Amino acid sequence: MIAGKSKKIFIIWGQEAELSRYLALGLGAELKSVYHKNIFGLNLPWPLRYLTQSLATLFILFNERPGIVIVQNPPVLAPFVALLYCRLFNSKLAIDSHTAAFLDYKWQKFDWLYKFVAKQAAVNSCHNYKNLEILKKWGIEPSMVMQFFNPVYDLNKLARPLNDLKIEKAIYKSKLPIMMVNRFAADDDWKTVVATARIMPETDFFITGNPADVKGELGDLPANVYLTGYLKNQEFLKLMSLVKVVLTFSLRPDTSLWSIRETMALTKPFVTSDSEVLRRNFESVAIFSKSDPLEIKEKIIEALNQESEIKNKIKVFLEKDRQRWYNEIKQYNNFLNN
Repeated sequence: MIAGKSKKIFIIWGQEAELSRYLALGLGAELKSVYHKNIFGLNLPWPLRYLTQSLATLFILFNERPGIVIVQNPPVLAPFVALLYCRLFNSKLAIDSHTAAFLDYKWQKFDWLYKFVAKQAAVNSCHNYKNLEILKKWGIEPSMVMQFFNPVYDLNKLARPLNDLKIEKAIYKSKLPIMMVNRFAADDDWKTVVATARIMPETDFFITGNPADVKGELGDLPANVYLTGYLKNQEFLKLMSLVKVVLTFSLRPDTSLWSIRETMALTKPFVTSDSEVLRRNFESVAIFSKSDPLEIKEKIIEALNQESEIKNKIKVFLEKDRQRWYNEIKQYNNFLNN
């Protein structure tokens, strides 16, 4: 059976679609988010969730009949399911792998499946050169680094009030509001940021993410820490547009952070993790800090003092980086078309 050769579909098994949405747009693909955390208000255990997502993915693909299927990884089961379709309809598979696919233990257990599926793909993309080294070591070709797009936001929309009036009031009352991009995931360094807040009482820290995910670990928070809860993308960006400095950290090594691109789109000074990958990508615009409250405090002050200079550097960076994105999209499409 033959599918429509020119049609592209980008499948993700996740709730956060912004990063992949821009890649799908660049590649001329239609984005399909398949995420079944709960059905009829009931939380699904992961085996049942993956089963229903597998069936939903196959339904989409059999119905749409794309000639090219691009899939976000992890979980590696998503590209495996897409491969079944591709084999049946003689379509091409492309896999876009996030750093977690290489470094998180829960996904490393499935490296055998990842290697198998990756070798069937027309192209494997990843987010940084450290990830690419792993693909090359596995003998996966063709493979390439596909960094993130630099988004552009409508500032008029972001100027509208936050839906959470309590947070809105706290932001405008604060003399020095700081935002931490956070999900309360295993690699999020929120505990160190809370410790930083204790030694910066003159500063207010707005930490995103659902605190229910770490209930029992929060303890007594200082009065200058505000937990915003999970924010939808537009609310998240509104908050980011209102603060003075953004903190974007990860305890996972060799990780590229989409939140840096969001921060730069709003030309906000930011402090990020001191890692090889992030230094290589953002040396000219970022302020780096180790996971230490005293150092983070020092770097926040540095970011505030250099705010004007950093904003100018970000504008220069984005102008130069635009061509990088177009070149990577062209390379990606060349792999798909060949």
